Amino acid sequence: MNFLDYYGLKEDPFRLTPDPKYFFPSESHNLALKALEYSMEQAEGFCVIVGEPGTGKTTLLNVFIREWAEKAKVALVLTPRLSPEEFLSAVLDELGLDIAAGNKNELLRGFRDVLIGNVQEGRKVIIVVDEAQNLPTETLEELRLLSNLETDKEKLLQIVLVGQPELEQKLRSPLLRQLNQRISTKVRLKHLSRQETGEYINFRLLKAGKTFLRFSDAAVREIYRHTEGNPRLINILGLRALMCAYMDDAKVVQKAHIKEAVKTLNPEEMDRKISPVPIVVSVVVMLAVLLLFGLSEIGLFNSIEDSLNKGVANNVESPQPQDLATGEEEQSPKGPSEYLVVTAWEANLRVAPGIDSEKIGTVRRGTRLKTTAVATDNEGIRWYRVEVFDDQNAWISEKTVRVFTE
Repeated sequence: MNFLDYYGLKEDPFRLTPDPKYFFPSESHNLALKALEYSMEQAEGFCVIVGEPGTGKTTLLNVFIREWAEKAKVALVLTPRLSPEEFLSAVLDELGLDIAAGNKNELLRGFRDVLIGNVQEGRKVIIVVDEAQNLPTETLEELRLLSNLETDKEKLLQIVLVGQPELEQKLRSPLLRQLNQRISTKVRLKHLSRQETGEYINFRLLKAGKTFLRFSDAAVREIYRHTEGNPRLINILGLRALMCAYMDDAKVVQKAHIKEAVKTLNPEEMDRKISPVPIVVSVVVMLAVLLLFGLSEIGLFNSIEDSLNKGVANNVESPQPQDLATGEEEQSPKGPSEYLVVTAWEANLRVAPGIDSEKIGTVRRGTRLKTTAVATDNEGIRWYRVEVFDDQNAWISEKTVRVFTE
């Protein structure tokens, strides 16, 4: 019996392939997807995603491409060390285009005609370049020229550059100043937090068919200590630890198994010379993302301390006081002021207290909310009316929050 059968797993939960099925929507990665979505919908032209090695850039790309597969033509360039002519040829080949032309000007005119035809059919054309830090400067300049293909109303091409931090450095060079000025959406992926590390491990185990297997809290802390939340390093160490636990006939992966696993790794496998960095997003673009997707995570634009005390709400409408799911009169909290902290990964906000009430938004784990009233529904579940974005109100269940008193 191998370790997969022993633990009731259908497949290796820590494999390194960029499978969209194993995409973990951390706060950072979820925000990057929203930024990509905004950039495409608004025809911004350029979007840049930057992250350290192992932060899940390629997996993020695969999720994005899968979501846009039916509403766009996507040219994915995986070997970016190409001259301008080779790059354009690779793009046309990826799009399945064979444009007869005697020179480059004719080729570009033919390409523009194809792009206009796609726009008229309501379909976008997207060029995605992975490992874009390897693009030669002259090829990046060619991309800028391709971005000039446009109508009076919109860009005909949407271009996504994904790469390591060296890409940012390259874009700041004087030779690429014009290109850098056109990039309105820039996102830097960050590593997982310690709490997200535990959720990430459990997420992958569940996707692989987890039954009784789990990692102890101490084991998760030890993994985070060695990986600093880098997803690829978590996978490498997680698999080795799983093998150590299997050899030990253990049903729970313990801290000792992590320590044993670390001894089996080569220094190169756990290379983390650069510490995880925070997400950096163009403030102007993120404000637009917030408006487009209904997010109000104001903490992104405040200090770290402030961000811990700000809420998130999506498309929240002001609930009417009479929309109660129970005949009990609504009561305002008595005594010291109460506030809530969301404990669920994502909690629903509703127009009235009750599971059958209309959902009007969501809030994420860690969001702090001020309570303004309390009510109990027909099932005996307590609901809290809370203040959300723009001083509007909504209701949230006691099952998704913890109550604190100031």
